[in-house]
Amino acid sequence: MNPEMEELKQLVRQNIALTEENNKMLHGMRRSAWVSRGIRLLWIAAIVASSVYAYWYVQPYLAQILDFYGNLQSLQQKTSGFFGQPQQGQQ
Repeated sequence: MNPEMEELKQLVRQNIALTEENNKMLHGMRRSAWVSRGIRLLWIAAIVASSVYAYWYVQPYLAQILDFYGNLQSLQQKTSGFFGQPQQGQQ
């Protein structure tokens, strides 16, 4: 056969091999992107879920603290009135 034809056949075979290799790499990159996106979404979901759970767990304690603070304020107002100090808003 013609040597140029053999050379062209060899170049076409190399081109096909490189194309298949590139296709495998692109599929791997695409799969990696999907896995990365999925892991990122799971991570965000875990952060949001743990934040909601932490609020749900801590909320009763926060309510007690706020209630205690309100009681302290009312006690302060009562004691300031008891010792003859003018309360706020009185003249």
